[in-house]
Amino acid sequence: MKRKNITLSPLGAILSLASTSIYYPGSQQLTLWGYILLTLFAILHMGLLYFVASKLSKTQIGEFARGSMIGLNTGWNALLLFYFTGSLALSILIVLILLSSSLLRISRNQHYHRLISWLNWILPMSILVNIPGMLIFLINIFFAPFGYLHPLLHGIRLRFHWAPHCSSITIYGGLIRPMKGFAGLNMGNFIFINPGWQHLLRHEMGHLLSLAAMGSIFHYIGGIDENYLQKHYWKALAEYFAESYNSSEDSVLSMWS
Repeated sequence: MKRKNITLSPLGAILSLASTSIYYPGSQQLTLWGYILLTLFAILHMGLLYFVASKLSKTQIGEFARGSMIGLNTGWNALLLFYFTGSLALSILIVLILLSSSLLRISRNQHYHRLISWLNWILPMSILVNIPGMLIFLINIFFAPFGYLHPLLHGIRLRFHWAPHCSSITIYGGLIRPMKGFAGLNMGNFIFINPGWQHLLRHEMGHLLSLAAMGSIFHYIGGIDENYLQKHYWKALAEYFAESYNSSEDSVLSMWS
């Protein structure tokens, strides 16, 4: 499929956004098991959309599913923000910003990239990635002064990216590093890269943008896909989206550039 700017993604986003209303009324007076079942249903919901988007990528049905993942995550963020803050205006603002990522003309804009990367620090649906990322960051910082004890602790470097890049904190080296076979790891606004692989920064920032647009459930499903389901990890849908921030191609999979 040749590069397109107009797809069925926005339609999928709008319809999926409307469907998130089923999550809020039922979450008011649930038991613990009720919350567990609701969470499992949410995982299955996103997983089904991911499967369709992956198997039918570069088609309009795949684009509809991609937009549906954006709409689902947008609705969850808005509902959680309204639940915890009671601010309808804030929820509407979040909907307008995140839903815009279903429009390729907007999602490929560098100013939009900076906006949602900053917003990702406070998005409820990104917390499940950002909090573990912060813990890994703190562990690496804690052990950094002991660099003379073990080669893994040598040469740790910190980089804070505010502009013109996406908002992120990047650690090169450290005690906790990407898994064997990988050189970069994205945990939301915290990025971990093995020394000598600095060129992976933009790819990992692509994962940050996808997290903001499609949430932590998408992020972890994508991790399972690339680590366990794909023969070649770079063929995972989440990897295609992330890499599009680093290098675009003539395809709707070029979500970020």
